[in-house]
Amino acid sequence: MAPLGRRAFLKSTALLAVSAAGCALAEAGEELRVERVSLATPALDPAHDGLRVAQLSDVHVGPLTPPERIRAAIEEANRFRPDLVVLTGDFLSYYYRLRKHSSPRLVTEQLGGLDGPAIAVLGNHDHYSDAVGAAQALEGLGYGVLRNENTAITLRGAPFTVVGIDDLSTRHAEPARAMRGALARGSRLYLAHVPATAEALVPLRRPALVLSGHTHGGQLNFPPFSAIPYRAGRYRLGPVQLYVSRGLGNSWFPFRVNAPPEVTLLTLRALPA
Repeated sequence: MAPLGRRAFLKSTALLAVSAAGCALAEAGEELRVERVSLATPALDPAHDGLRVAQLSDVHVGPLTPPERIRAAIEEANRFRPDLVVLTGDFLSYYYRLRKHSSPRLVTEQLGGLDGPAIAVLGNHDHYSDAVGAAQALEGLGYGVLRNENTAITLRGAPFTVVGIDDLSTRHAEPARAMRGALARGSRLYLAHVPATAEALVPLRRPALVLSGHTHGGQLNFPPFSAIPYRAGRYRLGPVQLYVSRGLGNSWFPFRVNAPPEVTLLTLRALPA
């Protein structure tokens, strides 16, 4: 084999360095991170001051997401002793090139065991794959599923309304229908897979808290090429507060870069109206 010239050697060395850096970033990006967040809203009933809500999002059961990560997230959520668990969509994975999807059976096998009442909304991958099957799997585990619906549950002796808005990106979101019949007063929480759904609540001109996912925090983040709207964390849209989880699972690629998987442990705080 002929020896490498100087230019070829430098190019080869640079490629190895980039590859090693990418592997290191990917490895660091795979470690589950617990995000402890306190969110205050004037609309929260004083009885719910300090209410604990655990959020899991974008589980994406299937070969791209290690089951051990899902189990670890469930254990972290249960350790928090939540008053409420919310699941903000994309339980299944749709593989575009193969035109196949993961089985709802994996949801049953991998996502059970959450303590406390749990309420879910569906995401775009669920609709691409098998929305009915995903919903049935979740309900079989004892978790409620809201598809442009709302429900009122009693938490700490007071009613707490959860509004579940279906997936925006697949044109299933109907915010007005989701809010129909909801209690006019008291604590209210909105669940919506796609963060931009929160924009539909701004014209209502009332305080609202929306929890969502969908973005995976970008999943592959190489600054400055990471300009995703509502990528992760907190946002404020007038009277609407939005929190976007980076989610647990992977789609498209079996790894993450600068976007570690997340289980969110939220504490709700009441403020004077």
